[in-house]
Amino acid sequence: MKSRETYSQFMRKPRRFLAIAAVGAVALTTWASWDVRRAEPEHVAEPHLGLLDAPTGAILIDLDDDASESEQDAIEQLVHDAIAPYDWPEGDAALGRVLSDDARLFAIEAPASEHGDVLRALDGHEDVEAVEVERIWRLPDDAVGFLPTGSDDADEARGPFKPNDPYYKHQWHLDQIQMPQAWLRSQGEGVVVAVIDTGVAYRDSGRFRMAPDLKNTRFVPGRDFVENDDTPDDGHGHGTHVAGTVAQSTNNGLGVAGVAPRAAIMPIRVLDARGGGSWGNVAAGIRWAADHGADVINLSLGGSTRSRAISTAIAHAHRKGVVVVAAAGNTGRGRVQYPGADRFAIGVGAVRFDETLSFYSSYGRHLDVVAPGGDLRVDQNGDGMPDGVLQNTILRGDPSRHDYLAYQGTSMAAPHVAGVAALLKASGVSDPDAVERILEDTAKDKGDANRYGSGLIQADAALRSTRDAGAGRGAAALGFAALMLLGLRRRDELAIGFAAPAALGAVSAGGLGAFPLGALAIAPLALFGDFTLAAVAVLPLTLVALFYGVEKARPWVAGACFGVAGFALVEAIFPTLSLGGAWVGPVLVGIAVISAFLGRQVAKR
Repeated sequence: MKSRETYSQFMRKPRRFLAIAAVGAVALTTWASWDVRRAEPEHVAEPHLGLLDAPTGAILIDLDDDASESEQDAIEQLVHDAIAPYDWPEGDAALGRVLSDDARLFAIEAPASEHGDVLRALDGHEDVEAVEVERIWRLPDDAVGFLPTGSDDADEARGPFKPNDPYYKHQWHLDQIQMPQAWLRSQGEGVVVAVIDTGVAYRDSGRFRMAPDLKNTRFVPGRDFVENDDTPDDGHGHGTHVAGTVAQSTNNGLGVAGVAPRAAIMPIRVLDARGGGSWGNVAAGIRWAADHGADVINLSLGGSTRSRAISTAIAHAHRKGVVVVAAAGNTGRGRVQYPGADRFAIGVGAVRFDETLSFYSSYGRHLDVVAPGGDLRVDQNGDGMPDGVLQNTILRGDPSRHDYLAYQGTSMAAPHVAGVAALLKASGVSDPDAVERILEDTAKDKGDANRYGSGLIQADAALRSTRDAGAGRGAAALGFAALMLLGLRRRDELAIGFAAPAALGAVSAGGLGAFPLGALAIAPLALFGDFTLAAVAVLPLTLVALFYGVEKARPWVAGACFGVAGFALVEAIFPTLSLGGAWVGPVLVGIAVISAFLGRQVAKR
């Protein structure tokens, strides 16, 4: 009798230990799931003294999107009163030009002497997101390298994917970020990248001609905020060059290749033919792109001064799941320019062929990653032309003529990152923070975070990490199945077989993520439309409610429950989907625990 009691006490201690360990594991996972989604603190870098961007003479007023008509009326009255005794209109006209209806963004041309009064009247108002003196951002003067004569013979392309574009041999920058391997995994199909720039040579109209090597590139409707129309034609060349790096027609036997050739380009013109653009146009362009289906936004532009209106627009895009990529700037100094320094933008510096920081690239603590931007002063790869980033674009001053030109700059580095972000989006990573985390975690470490951020982006490594996430979901589901089913089998309480629920759990959680068709691995959840928390939570509850009494269905119901548990657990710790803020992580951990428990109850005798 005594020996039996001793045995019973002995058995209770391990169970108690396991229970404590389980509670601790859940608590630790919950904290990790919250921590990984925490918004980084806002950082505001002051501009260099004497480098303030030139003002336009206008004041930008960005109202809260949810401000009521009466609240807007009150703000209009504040503006009118602030500008008095000057004759200033009342009502809607008091806010001047409408730059964006959706963003409630206005520009007023008030007398310079009244700017301070307007700023004081509106700054800090609960219905005003931003009020500021509007300034201009300008592109730096481009250094251009031309393709050498007689350079159109295709050679043996490098890597497993061999595009037949004859000038691809000069695109050292695509090899540098592992594109030959990455193209076998994804080419960006179904993703829209907004190029917010000088426009794009995307059509034939009047004096404008489509860039020949963009003929097979897909375009979606864009917007021209300079001319205020729907035809964002490029009269400069910068935007077309940037668009080519993102999604140049590839493997078409002509010219050069692009990072995400099956992605679509949304041309947004905010810079004029001289490369200058107002803050209001840039902010309106970002907002328009985010509200019209862009998945990625590329901003190869900027300046030394922060715009609150542009930061608000970027934050809006981020909330909608858009990845925002921005050039770090070409000052050669230790301070990242805006919008590259913005909290919700991926700031990109530039390296040359030997992977050292380009002489012009801005750097500093707000730099996130680096990508190839080139150095036209050298020919380090010995291909007979300066080491710039080669793309097809218009000749400056004549949008009817095109050539293959090599540019240098962080403007050229940013679209490499935007293109890889498009590849990740096409692979199922919808959360912009997750895209940034993957890019940073898989970047090639250069040892100096101040000059290189997290390192040089690596497209194939980034895509492999998404495959590994799918495999991790499957492994987590198998782990849940093993813990629950083996525990029941040990106590002779298991009412179903082991193989079916374990296999279904792995597949439904994303075990097929290790293969090219990994997007189908979570098809059971796709039946509910968007990947929302409600869909993830309701699936196991619905299956249990409908099929709990059906004996033959129990192995499949249990497997689905374990699959949801594995999916939710991995998604909680390694986010890939755009589901919400930091609170989403603990909720997903809760869903994982409840789903695993439901699977256990279904499998129990």
